[in-house]
Amino acid sequence: MIPGVLFFIGNNLYAKNVVRDKVTETYRNTLDIFADHTDRTLNDITNYLNKLGVYDTDVGVLNSFPPGSDNYVLTKIRIQLKINRDIGLYNMIDTIFLFNSNELILSTSSQNQYGILKNVLNDNVRRIVDESTPGRWLLWYDRRIEGGNFLVQVSEVPDTGLYVGAIIRMSEIANQLSIQWSHGDIGEAAIYRSDGTRLGGQGTDSHVQLNRTDLIRENAPYRFVKDGETGKRYLMMNRPSEVADMTTSILIPESYILQGLPYFQLLTYAMAFGVIFIFSLYLFFIRRTLFKPLQQLISGMKKISLGMLDVRLRTNNTLEFVFLANTFNNMAEQIKSLRIGMYEEQLKAQKIELKQLQAQINPHFYMNSLNIIYNFAALKDTDSVKKMALHLGDYFRFIMRANRELITLEEELKHIANYLEIQKFRFPHKLGSVYDIPGCMKGSLMPALSIQPFVENAIIHGFVNHRKPFEIRIRGELLEEEGAFMQITVEDNGGGFPEEVLRRLNEGQGLPSADSSRLGIANVIQRLKLRYDGAARVDFRNTDEGGAAVTIRLPVSTEPELPEPKGE
Repeated sequence: MIPGVLFFIGNNLYAKNVVRDKVTETYRNTLDIFADHTDRTLNDITNYLNKLGVYDTDVGVLNSFPPGSDNYVLTKIRIQLKINRDIGLYNMIDTIFLFNSNELILSTSSQNQYGILKNVLNDNVRRIVDESTPGRWLLWYDRRIEGGNFLVQVSEVPDTGLYVGAIIRMSEIANQLSIQWSHGDIGEAAIYRSDGTRLGGQGTDSHVQLNRTDLIRENAPYRFVKDGETGKRYLMMNRPSEVADMTTSILIPESYILQGLPYFQLLTYAMAFGVIFIFSLYLFFIRRTLFKPLQQLISGMKKISLGMLDVRLRTNNTLEFVFLANTFNNMAEQIKSLRIGMYEEQLKAQKIELKQLQAQINPHFYMNSLNIIYNFAALKDTDSVKKMALHLGDYFRFIMRANRELITLEEELKHIANYLEIQKFRFPHKLGSVYDIPGCMKGSLMPALSIQPFVENAIIHGFVNHRKPFEIRIRGELLEEEGAFMQITVEDNGGGFPEEVLRRLNEGQGLPSADSSRLGIANVIQRLKLRYDGAARVDFRNTDEGGAAVTIRLPVSTEPELPEPKGE
């Protein structure tokens, strides 16, 4: 018993250190998650600004028009609409702006601060450009902005003299920090410059008196520090940002980390002596009344897991194990009787999922179509407005009828042709299409919107160089492989699939991007899988010319399915 008591004493001392280390690790992980999330968001915004400056055609051609001309005004309006839309995609962004030597275009989520922000940018933007470093966010201060401190990123549009940028208030980052560290027992959670200067108005209130400047400058992951006035010990953790001159710092009282542990230690000592005493008296009794029935129960559970549903347990004189044995026997009987019902429910669930996946596929270009109509109307091109309205009406008419489970291949091709005509208004003389479909295939039935998402994906991801003509080819052929199959191939002359995307698509893995076009592709694959029970197949590859190709193989069906009888 003496070695046992000594072991428990040493174990409790060890447990104290383990608890402190593990809790410290947990808080460190939480801090790292917050800092990594903040840095990822800042990098995403930086990538957005770079794409806006490099790939957006309106931004690229704005300075090519004389200021005040119709084309200049229309381009400026389109840019303003885009940044008004895009600012809602990033919760952290306060302001997106573009400026050149002529004027400043900006959009802000704080409409009541629009005039103030415009004045701040007019006064500081040149200095911000001079002090900016590519890929890093600049920490700036202006007392006219709420909180004073803010992050700003500015990048130059190549060969245009135009700059794009974004502003993030430090108060927004601090609010997210306070949500994660809002517990009243935490000493302090705040954001500092890398030199240890606290950013004013950030974090939670604290009465802890520590020299934070030297501690921040040391850039240690964590350490325990002592308050000189109160004598209390605190866990301090710092995490510098990788893309901005700021450090997130938190303080946690050591007493909060170890709360309740002394009482637990005393209870452990008492329980140790009690368990040894009771264990000595009842070892034989427990072995006979507990271990043997448990072994029988474990053996029965293993047999159930192997599918042997006829196994049953015998009961003994122990009341608890009589209840367990009866419960186990009833459970085995219920599992056996519910197996068939489970299969039936799975079939119903697959049908429900099929309808749900069909309902998820929606048009992705409403806004672009409306912008095209608006631009034609502004140019008083009424003929183009009429043609665009007719094509858009046909597109909507098909979508409203697409709740049918099956349509003909000819209807799907007409919808694709209508979709391409609408896209040709966006890219005149740059977009072409070729169809090679045997007439005998056009009457074949297939799920609605089974080909159009791949055509849409080709335009979104393959048509990257808008200066060169882009062509989509749709070919069809009948196959005789273990029955009648039709094969439809969608090819383009674009840039093709990236190797990683191509590998993940052919291996059936999900794509990290959650844009609507790839969501539509995933839904098509899932719908075909459910509809044809694995008989359908979708393959992805790159052509010899470098473009992308998608091959869809479906069983041939020309007879519409009869509606299922309604249940009671």
